[in-house]
Amino acid sequence: MSRAAPAWDVVVVGGGPAGLSAALWLARYRRRALVLDAGRPRNRATWAVHGFPGLPDLRPDELRARLREQAMAAGAEFRAGTVRAVDGSQDAFTVSTHGGATHRARRVLLAFGLRDVLPDVPGLEEAFGQSAFHCPDCDGPSVVGAPVAVYGRGPEAAALALYLLTWASRVELLSDGAPSALGPDQLERLRQNDVAVRTEKVRRIVAPGGRLERIELEAAPDVAAEALFFHLGARPACDIAEALGCERDGGQPVVDHAQETSVRGVFAAGDLVGPPYLAVSAAASGVRAALAIHRSLVPASRRI
Repeated sequence: MSRAAPAWDVVVVGGGPAGLSAALWLARYRRRALVLDAGRPRNRATWAVHGFPGLPDLRPDELRARLREQAMAAGAEFRAGTVRAVDGSQDAFTVSTHGGATHRARRVLLAFGLRDVLPDVPGLEEAFGQSAFHCPDCDGPSVVGAPVAVYGRGPEAAALALYLLTWASRVELLSDGAPSALGPDQLERLRQNDVAVRTEKVRRIVAPGGRLERIELEAAPDVAAEALFFHLGARPACDIAEALGCERDGGQPVVDHAQETSVRGVFAAGDLVGPPYLAVSAAASGVRAALAIHRSLVPASRRI
């Protein structure tokens, strides 16, 4: 290999299920893959990762450790570090970290995920990930038969409240003092399903040891609930895709069937590219990206 050739076939930005699964499969294809991880995963506060076939409900850090060990055993490399910028073009990318390191690569996989917008409510920090959640698909099955509350104001919050009736014994929708943003038909649908809408200001969440006991309202009775769900939105964990000029939809990069963005040689996988926001689907999209990246690196002389 010439001196000017990139040191890496692929640099993976992000060490969650998507990035590590991609690194594993890239290494299986004997590709030189480097994972750079900032160490701030979206699900770091969550008590367990649910529904990953073949595995018990592991802590997020344990799942990442297993995936990292497996990828490294196959030949991938892993380094802690926060990526500052990605420059260049296909076959000649430069990935720079805030620590001053630079890495040259033929391909780049963006797998740095999202950051959730959290309600500004006292007590949420203690409950978040233990009894306050943003993902009903992940944590809804853990509240079967329990009373739950939903924090939000608009149609998305109403839809979330109705969705949680799959598992919950009772659901109450808390607007936290804001005027209702729901139309008559939406309010009627909630009423038909016995979902109460509480418009009082939320004073605080009471969750000793992370276990939700009640939600205190101003000038109104407390809400008895064992779990709180919310979804106020999420945004990419960094602006690298935007800086690269990747076509985006709602802030998230658009990818094709091979997980490639509109910028040739730049691929994206995991929560960054949209629902479902599950560890298992993130891992699957990482594998899909790895296979596509490998095929894009096969020289023309070995194709028919």
